[in-house]
Amino acid sequence: MFKRKIWSSILCFVLAAMILTAWSLKEDKQKEIEPRESVSLELPNSAQLHLEANGLLLQKTKSSNKSYIRSTDQTTVYNLFEDGENMGSIKVTVREIDNGDFFIFTQLQNKSSKGYSASISYPMSGNIKYDLTDFERQEIQHEHDHVFGVDPTTYPIGLLKVKEHEDLLTNMMISRNYVSKELITNYENGDKSVVRELTSENKDLKLMNDDNGLTVTLPLQSEGNDLSENWVLISQEPLFKKEEALNEWINESTKQYKEMNKWYTAEGPYSKLPWSIEPETKLGYGRNLVRVQDKKALNYYETTQERYFYDLLLNSVANLFIFQGDKKGLWETEYTSTWLKKDYGIQAPYTDTRHNENVALFLKKTGNMLDIKELKNSTITYADFLVNQTKNGNIIEVPKGGYLVTDYYSPQQTKKTHTSLNHALGEMNYLLESYQQTKEKSYLDVARNMRQGVENIGEKWLRENGDVWYQVNSDFTFEGIDYPLLTLGDLLKSQQSWEAVGEKRSEMFDQLIRSKAQYLVESKQEILQSVADLLIDQGFGDIIEGYNNIPKF
Repeated sequence: MFKRKIWSSILCFVLAAMILTAWSLKEDKQKEIEPRESVSLELPNSAQLHLEANGLLLQKTKSSNKSYIRSTDQTTVYNLFEDGENMGSIKVTVREIDNGDFFIFTQLQNKSSKGYSASISYPMSGNIKYDLTDFERQEIQHEHDHVFGVDPTTYPIGLLKVKEHEDLLTNMMISRNYVSKELITNYENGDKSVVRELTSENKDLKLMNDDNGLTVTLPLQSEGNDLSENWVLISQEPLFKKEEALNEWINESTKQYKEMNKWYTAEGPYSKLPWSIEPETKLGYGRNLVRVQDKKALNYYETTQERYFYDLLLNSVANLFIFQGDKKGLWETEYTSTWLKKDYGIQAPYTDTRHNENVALFLKKTGNMLDIKELKNSTITYADFLVNQTKNGNIIEVPKGGYLVTDYYSPQQTKKTHTSLNHALGEMNYLLESYQQTKEKSYLDVARNMRQGVENIGEKWLRENGDVWYQVNSDFTFEGIDYPLLTLGDLLKSQQSWEAVGEKRSEMFDQLIRSKAQYLVESKQEILQSVADLLIDQGFGDIIEGYNNIPKF
């Protein structure tokens, strides 16, 4: 009887403890999802990130984790409420790189017509000293481009160096605030074309330094029915060890502002698009595959080994696989080009051969440079795609022999697209490189047929002024102004590629090289040192002997 009472008492105690625990967990859960005026997020360095939306309440709705190659994402979404009405959301993605550095990507989505603002704050306690290296050293001259119009974007705010006493505490690269509206055209087959229309780029940064320490605050402005975004990269190590490397990057960001990524998001960078897009806007921005692959970061990391470029490089790798989604092996353009739609019936999403070639080469080079096994074989899938294009008839057959793979592909296209000379040469070089890597005979066979196609078109590629035509159409008419240097570089590289697989140089390619190079000299156009070196190495030095328009960098 006595034992029964003891066991009964123990059972009651356990049940009471379980009930209290469950009640406590329920209370904690309610506190977690209860709307608040401000919330805090734990960061990888054990610091806190504070979020606040002026006059609105935040309620956590979901969180997720995703791993990429040498980086991981933690994403948290908070809904925004005003008087019980859902006004939008704030999404925070913390992307941690394998070296301990991390990006914070913040997006405020305002679903209402009312303007409001939010902010993220990063406090640091202690005896703080800081120095901001502002990128705004000289004013950018925003020139008009006949294809892209004017790109009003600039560069990040700058690099913030924070010390406690004399010890480095934090390095922060801080972006400007980008406000835009998402524009979508929906098609009958369920596909869509997506672009952003830029509203403003804002230089908003607040630094509050007092006895408690330093608080860095980045505002998110909104005018209504828009998206407001910013990013920051945080490191406990110097992002730039060499001051000259930082200064060179700032100068490059100013001089080459149109080619530089600065509007980064958790899904990839946004850059200026041509006017010929659907939905139509002259301030259209999108995730252009040319820029999602961060070649600038790749090249600068290769030459400087600076930590900042390593972080950008791994960020780019993550962005490419986020962009790719479940379309394994290929990357599809997500916005419609109106001229492709008009001429060929192609609308988003579609495959651009040159973009896919460059993405695969970027990933392979990154894999080799950083010794990442998953990226070293990135060329194979696209090489197989090119072979399949020939089997499926997406080629322009040249009457005297050979063929050219068309530049673009979509299941919805109404007729074959053109082939531009630079695409054909780039694909051919790509297949030769893939053949060297794998010894897969089909790659060499297709490359030979493409070489034969270019050669049998022959001198028809040449314009009266000595330049080459940009493209050949399926009816063998020619049109378009060629790039100044891209095609010339492809021709020179192709001669090296053929010799590398044990075959002779193409006499027709040499004729095109000589004509193109002479045209550039006669029209006094700039020839980059890398292209000039190839011309000299391959016996065309006489063309540029004494030519002054060759930059020494």
